[in-house]
Formats: sequence, structure tokens, C-alpha cells
Amino acid sequence: MTLISTPFLATVILLIGATFVGMAPVIKLIKVYEGHHELKQGSAGWLRTIGGWSIIAFWLMTTWFLATIVGDWAVSGDLQGAVDRSWLRLRILLEIASAIANSD
Repeated sequence: MTLISTPFLATVILLIGATFVGMAPVIKLIKVYEGHHELKQGSAGWLRTIGGWSIIAFWLMTTWFLATIVGDWAVSGDLQGAVDRSWLRLRILLEIASAIANSD
């Protein structure tokens, strides 16, 4: 398997995995959107519906983080170097995730 096809295969696997894992956050997003239109603001049902946005943010951050590793790998051709360079991005994402979890 050539070096160019390996990052391409990893990208395809990432998209399939992100789609599979992302089904739950998308269902949550649909429920929240429907909750905005069907329930009155301030009601207990509406407040329960908008809670849990953090799972969508975590899903997006995880997918983005893995995509940056695959993209770096495709450009540089060095998987180990791409993973090493991703540690700073991971630290920043963990701080953002912590702030999101505290606010939800």
C-alpha cells in the first residue's frame, strides 16, 4: 500500500466512524431544534431538551482532531510526526472541552 493511499484510507475510515458515532449527536440536535418550535421557553420540557449540547461539541472536536492528524500525515508523509505535532492541539481541545462540560 502506498503512502498516498494510506492517508486516503484513514480519511475514509474516519468519515465512516465519525458518521456512525455522530448519529446520536445529530438526533440530539434534531430534538433540540424541534424543542425550540414545539415547547414554550421556560417549561421543564424545553429546558431538558436543550441540555446536553456538549455531546455535539465533543463529537465535532474529536472528529476535527482526528482529521487534523490525517491531514498532517497526508501532507508530510510522516504519521509519527503528525501524531507528535498533534499534542498541542489535543491540550487546547481538552481545555475547551473542560470549559464546555462545566457550562452544560
